[in-house]
Amino acid sequence: MAEYTPMMKQYLEIKEKNNDSILLFRLGDFYETFFEDAKKVSEILQIVLTKRNNHPMAGIPYHALDNYLKKLLDNGLKVAICDQVEDPSEAKGIVKREVTRVITPGTIIEENMLDENNRFSILVDYDEKDEEFLIVLFDFSTGELYIDRFDISQNELLDMIISNNYSQVLLSFKLRYLKNEIKTLSSKIYTEVLEEWYFSSNYEEHIKESYDILTLGHLPFDQEELKSLDAVLKYLELTQFKKIKHLNIPKKLKSKEFMYIDINTLNNLNIVSNENRGKSVYDILRKTKTPMGHRKLKDFLSRPLIDEKQINQRLDLVEVFFENNFLSEEIKEYLSSIKDIDRIISRISLLKSTPKDLIALKDSLTQVPYIKEALETNEKTQGFFSNVNIRTDLKQKIEKHIFDEPSNEPGDGKVIKKGISKELDEYRSLITDIDTFLENIQKREKEKTGITTLKLGRNKIYGFYIEISKAQSKEVPDEYIRKQTLTNTERFITEELRELEKKVIIAEEKVKKIEKTIFLNFIKDLSDSVKDLKTISEKISYLDVIRSFAEISKTNRYTRPYFVKGNKAKIESSRHPVVEKFVDNFTQNDFEIEDKNFIVLTGPNMSGKSTYLRQIGILSILAQAGCFVPAKKAHIPLYDRVFTRIGAKDDIVTGKSTFLVEMMEMSTILNQATERSLVLLDEVGRGTSTLDGISVAWAISEYLFQILKSNTIFATHYTELTMLSEIYDNVITKRVQVKETKEGVLFLHKIENGVSDNSYGIEVARLAGFPSEIVDRAKEVLENLSDKVDLENRLKKMRNINRKKYKTPQGQLKMF
Repeated sequence: MAEYTPMMKQYLEIKEKNNDSILLFRLGDFYETFFEDAKKVSEILQIVLTKRNNHPMAGIPYHALDNYLKKLLDNGLKVAICDQVEDPSEAKGIVKREVTRVITPGTIIEENMLDENNRFSILVDYDEKDEEFLIVLFDFSTGELYIDRFDISQNELLDMIISNNYSQVLLSFKLRYLKNEIKTLSSKIYTEVLEEWYFSSNYEEHIKESYDILTLGHLPFDQEELKSLDAVLKYLELTQFKKIKHLNIPKKLKSKEFMYIDINTLNNLNIVSNENRGKSVYDILRKTKTPMGHRKLKDFLSRPLIDEKQINQRLDLVEVFFENNFLSEEIKEYLSSIKDIDRIISRISLLKSTPKDLIALKDSLTQVPYIKEALETNEKTQGFFSNVNIRTDLKQKIEKHIFDEPSNEPGDGKVIKKGISKELDEYRSLITDIDTFLENIQKREKEKTGITTLKLGRNKIYGFYIEISKAQSKEVPDEYIRKQTLTNTERFITEELRELEKKVIIAEEKVKKIEKTIFLNFIKDLSDSVKDLKTISEKISYLDVIRSFAEISKTNRYTRPYFVKGNKAKIESSRHPVVEKFVDNFTQNDFEIEDKNFIVLTGPNMSGKSTYLRQIGILSILAQAGCFVPAKKAHIPLYDRVFTRIGAKDDIVTGKSTFLVEMMEMSTILNQATERSLVLLDEVGRGTSTLDGISVAWAISEYLFQILKSNTIFATHYTELTMLSEIYDNVITKRVQVKETKEGVLFLHKIENGVSDNSYGIEVARLAGFPSEIVDRAKEVLENLSDKVDLENRLKKMRNINRKKYKTPQGQLKMF
């Protein structure tokens, strides 16, 4: 250390405590990095790498921090912000510096840096006793928080992490070995290991203090789950250097109130997918007007309700706006002016709020009384804001304190209104009236000296001055002191101007200090209102989604669904809400389940089997989310889960073949589906040999309709499976209508009773643009391979397969 300057020693001491972070060290108007940090920063940000005392150095302007910070975080880095914590003008020796905040991809709160597509972070712990993973899911920018247990394999956990594209992963010390695996699978996911002390036994008092509650008895979590929650709270406190007060009371991710939809089903049905932007169910339904409403819509679609009473309460409200277009449009107009209250609350709570945040909050609160008044005009919505404090007092307080168009940062006198601080007003008056002072002095000096070219000015570098042309410079009074010589003019200073300049400099420093202090205290005062603001935000987001459901239902001719007891279902003229937007004359289809609840659906590729499966699944989810559905009529059961096995994919990185991935997805369904579930299967067993595939598909089918008894649609090219309807009473066969013409095959996309007698694979190849020679040769080969006698013998054998009577398993079925 002896070879370093005192400032570099200070840097190295702070860096040693933050070795896992890029340290941005405040020096004047720049954040500087040194040594290895400088090399990394220079390469990522494409900025010049310089040297200081022969050591690498790279810096960024402090006012442009957010722009550069986002790039560092996107490259999987952790960043520690080291600020000057004392006034350089008052410092004795080296200015005192401290790390004021540690930023990771999961702790971003700045609006311009947030990404809606991966806003959640995840902590993963392992309960060795119960052999389950403990998961805490949180969005630091909004305060959303979920906790749950998952009885899944390590590979399934990794699939969950990669598929959900979390912004950050925190691993407990027990799972540190997973860090390299996650990095291998996705280098962009920031991963950090939390040591054992994070999960200590003093969790109870700490959680109660964080949430300002007296007991944890009302929380539906066990000791291990609460320890994981406490670890998250400690981590966030250490990165933010303050108590965390804005996080919501945690909820169960797999609550009995909600249908849990796994990531495979969400992706297969394209519910909230980020991959097909503009073509997901979320995109079609998104008529929400507020940022909180956009997020709430995703929540509604990802976690549909299970309780019929709660669903009907949502549907009743949707019906109000569906039938009352005037009320819907009025509420829509008010909602359009509401900003992101959730994230403003978070920044207020963390004392990171900006003046413009407060104006956005004021503008949002201004709309709430109008919304409440509009809802009071309808009997069914009158009590919507009952027991909600709409905080008109906060709106008035912000109006009184903050300019309507404030500057970005307090300190320049353009944030706090006149009348709040007498001292601030006096100093600010001196600054704002300086031009008047200078004009008066200039007028007086001109009259006194008779110099016609005399004028007063101010320069940021040279300060105040009297400027006189060189031709008249000999006429200046003796008390004028020469300050600067230019080409055609001379500049002078007087004692009066020197004193005025000192006063202005002092005034500017005072304004900066006083305004920042008043603003900070004002934010602290507002932080006491976080609970009320969260309630208002929750109500607004809920209303936004309900009104959005009504608008899209009216525009797209959706109808209200009704729920029936048991497993029976009857849907008339159902449609796919996304596909119908991108095709002409979408073919509508019915779906009916009475005594037979296992449907084997056959038909060629491109005929619409997958679309039909998906639209039935989507329709069921929409109904339980509280939205009207794309159908003429829908009487459906309440499902506890919707499962899908659609499409082919492999996982080369973890060494899983297409067939293994398919079988793992089926294993999840067979282990978790119940009599109240909807199961949608597309081409199970196609990833292996034909006889193996048919055998596996046959056995799975028997287990599904005998043991699980779920409502199931099984789309397949294995026409052999249709024999199940001849052996078992609760199996029915459906097919997609196909019309053969002289020009080729016409797919009608209509579902009817029966069995498809041809897959038309060669016809699909022709439609795809295969050379005619290949199409003709394929027909020739098919004709030679087709052996009707052999096929009839095989079908005869299938018909003679003995009925299998599965025994209900004790505990969970383990497929592997």
